[in-house]
Amino acid sequence: MKQTMKLLPLMIGSLLASSAVYAQNTCEELEGTPPGLYTTTDEGRTILIRDDEVIELGPGDAGFADESGVKCIQRIPQFMDWPCSTDAARSRKFATYEIDDLADGNKARQVVQRYFDVPEVIEPMPRWKEGEYHLLLDQADILQFSSDEYWYHPASPDSLRDVRRPKTLLISLYVGVNQVVVDQQHLRVLNEEYGGENIPVVFEFNDSNVVPISYFGPNVSLEEVLKASMERGINVDSAPMWELGDYNIHPTVEEMNKYFDIPALEDIPPERRQALEDDLAENGFSSKPVFVSILSGSESMVVDQPQRVAVAASMGYENIPVHLTIVQPDILVQRCGPGTPAGFSQTSISGETTPPGGAVVPPGGGTMPPPPPEPEASDS
Repeated sequence: MKQTMKLLPLMIGSLLASSAVYAQNTCEELEGTPPGLYTTTDEGRTILIRDDEVIELGPGDAGFADESGVKCIQRIPQFMDWPCSTDAARSRKFATYEIDDLADGNKARQVVQRYFDVPEVIEPMPRWKEGEYHLLLDQADILQFSSDEYWYHPASPDSLRDVRRPKTLLISLYVGVNQVVVDQQHLRVLNEEYGGENIPVVFEFNDSNVVPISYFGPNVSLEEVLKASMERGINVDSAPMWELGDYNIHPTVEEMNKYFDIPALEDIPPERRQALEDDLAENGFSSKPVFVSILSGSESMVVDQPQRVAVAASMGYENIPVHLTIVQPDILVQRCGPGTPAGFSQTSISGETTPPGGAVVPPGGGTMPPPPPEPEASDS
């Protein structure tokens, strides 16, 4: 069934399409908590507008506005973090430790084992977009976890070298399927940057029902992702830098028309259509993929830019880069750190594209290749 819900009022959508200031990833540090308007967002997106200034906040971002304007801020004030002090938030969180608690020798393997065996995660999480990291690792330390798995696609090889992309390697961990996924594509770029040594690394710890998109196999469909979320509570990990075009899947135009009300070209205002054509001709989807939000519990999806899909199809696009967002009922709890989401039984995760009979990978099942043994000490 097609979904006719819209993520933003028409007025806001029109404003975003205009020449208004569109600030992203320019978060500032506030001194104290001055009076003004504060806003934050979780799984979805929040639009903060003042006069002709517009900021779009993604999951985990926070904003602030006063008489001087609107801005993205780096740290959420304590008074806004009240959901994380609730019993529900504390009870579903994984145990935590600090990076300094790791012993000497193969610290990367220690991080992985502590996550899969306990599970426990490192706090605080580095602000990797601002250059913070967990460890400095050489290429050899990273390649012990190398695989063909992935959780996103870059818009193009050039987007991996964009100056706006942090020079930090992400290693994403999935406790539900015991997988370690290295961002192999970015690693190749960072090896050139750092000469294969002292590469800043950040470990991302995911909720126990989150999987990389490669879990479903190649050419996964929107329908498959929707069924996995609705029927088995399996959710897809987000792409790291959607503002540079990173995306999860690229469904066909035909499938987009199947699930959403994509307008006919003649129904799009001429000025809006021309603006979309000009943007796609110049940038393609490198500045932003199309967002599809799966509304957990309602068995439905919404798309944020149906007009853009229609114009892209008219220009010859056969597939549309899509960034997936899972909107869940317990979003206030989920912001407080990885763990077992409310209502999810951590017993097993079964893939839609697994072999006939439904192969099941239980937590602790060991789908990750075993890390190499520690080198033996030399007698010399």
